[in-house]
Amino acid sequence: MQEMLPLIPQLLEFQNSPNEDRQSHYDHTKAPLESMDYYAGLKEHLVETGIPVEEADIDPLDFEAWLADFPEIKSYYQGMGDAFIEKCLEHYLVYKYLHISPDDIYIDIAASGSPFADILNKRGIKSYRLDLAYPAGVHGTNIGADAGATGLPAGFATVLSAQCAYECFMGDADIRFIRESERILRSTGRYAIIPLYLEDTYFIATSPYCDQKDVLIDDGARRVWRDDEYRVPFSRHYSPESFKARVYSRIPVTMFGRIIYFRNIPDLMESYPDQRIYCYYMFLCEKKDSIMENN
Repeated sequence: MQEMLPLIPQLLEFQNSPNEDRQSHYDHTKAPLESMDYYAGLKEHLVETGIPVEEADIDPLDFEAWLADFPEIKSYYQGMGDAFIEKCLEHYLVYKYLHISPDDIYIDIAASGSPFADILNKRGIKSYRLDLAYPAGVHGTNIGADAGATGLPAGFATVLSAQCAYECFMGDADIRFIRESERILRSTGRYAIIPLYLEDTYFIATSPYCDQKDVLIDDGARRVWRDDEYRVPFSRHYSPESFKARVYSRIPVTMFGRIIYFRNIPDLMESYPDQRIYCYYMFLCEKKDSIMENN
């Protein structure tokens, strides 16, 4: 209780805040029909800013077949409540769109306790998991490092992905990762960020139960309070313009980036009652040598 005393002023600020200062005011992921129209319109907004966007549908039968091949994923996330299918789906889409194979060296970025790297290693795909919370350096399959300054040799890996992690890269960490990824990827390298959180409004969501002295708010971003059960200090939601300025415009010339818009997410939500699926957007970036080899 004593540790909560310094938070009382910001908790009162949250309690008295208007709707437009709360994340739920901007959340379009909980009403499938409304979100379908909203995110379709947002896709056009992205295109208008000059960011390449590819539309795609998720094949539910292929997804179920993949889950049958990766029962460890299903088992690990089974207890995630209404986020169970979302978490499985993020790994499926990364695996599918990055064409992960035994020829690759993969790193799960900001992995925390995820078993994904271990699961891939068991299938003959050399894999690591990287997180700032691990002991510094490479220890077996764990890499303790900042994702924007890994200390790894140039050309260390061929594939990187961040599942439900990139939005937590506070300060300039999102920008530094874009630069560092190009350095540590080989000529066949590619990476994915999923979900890519996009809204019309550029905002940082922060829990009133986290000390705001430790939270950095980007210039030009609106701070909004999280009004859900998650006590997360920082979650960045880009507008199309802010994503272009912070990330897309900084992609090295050796790489090509595009956004994948999954337009049938509401249909999937109907197939999985009581599940909240929100990976409408995924950012893919590939070294140009890799693109040429695949054509």
